[in-house]
Amino acid sequence: MVLRRNKPNQFSRRPEIIDRTEKRQSHNAVNLRPLKYIYYFILAGAIVYVVFFSSIFKIKTVETEGVKSVEIADYINISLTGRNILFFMPGKYLGELSKKFPVLSEARIVRGLPSTIKIVLSERKQVLVWCSTSCVEVDSFGFAYQEVPRPTDKIVLDDKTGVPVKVGDRVVSTQFISFYLSTLEELDKMNIKIIETRVDETTFKVNFKTSENWEIIIDSSESQKNQLSALKQVLETNRADVKEYVDVRVPGTVFVK
Repeated sequence: MVLRRNKPNQFSRRPEIIDRTEKRQSHNAVNLRPLKYIYYFILAGAIVYVVFFSSIFKIKTVETEGVKSVEIADYINISLTGRNILFFMPGKYLGELSKKFPVLSEARIVRGLPSTIKIVLSERKQVLVWCSTSCVEVDSFGFAYQEVPRPTDKIVLDDKTGVPVKVGDRVVSTQFISFYLSTLEELDKMNIKIIETRVDETTFKVNFKTSENWEIIIDSSESQKNQLSALKQVLETNRADVKEYVDVRVPGTVFVK
């Protein structure tokens, strides 16, 4: 018996897929870059407007602390109101302020964003009145800070050299001021009333004129304690002999006239 293998039907075979293509749908591409540039331009313009031209950062409130003078307070308020707080330079402003008002000794500025400025000030304190061609108030550091009429209700220190003194000049040292003020205090404790004081050539020699019309001559560069001790001994034993002055500048020797 012969078996025959049937030949496969050539039409029944599954064809191979050699290539397959898909038709892609095309879209119109949109370039967003110009829109991005426009956005950044608008943002930058808004920032510039807010910072430079709007009223947000313009100073509206000015607070002062420690100032006694109405003139100074008014000047600060007028000169700061409306300025741009972001571009305000405190150091430069304080320099101009102290130059215009020498009475100010210290100042600092606190910025409160967006529109508030606070200035804390301290004014110089007068410790003596120095009179030469004119009279000036002098602070504890020896600086002349304000010209004044010659006072009649306090002791002034007369400079007989006649050297002109301008506001802002340093007239004397802090050591001299300390010596001078403490000497006045000690003489008051000794019940000696001083009505005038003066320097003739230098601040080393200081004359204190008493209410009895005689003078005490003291050297500000020597020991105050030793000189006042010598003065006290003379007044306890020879006060009646004092007519014009008691000079205690030379250690161990007292000149009486």
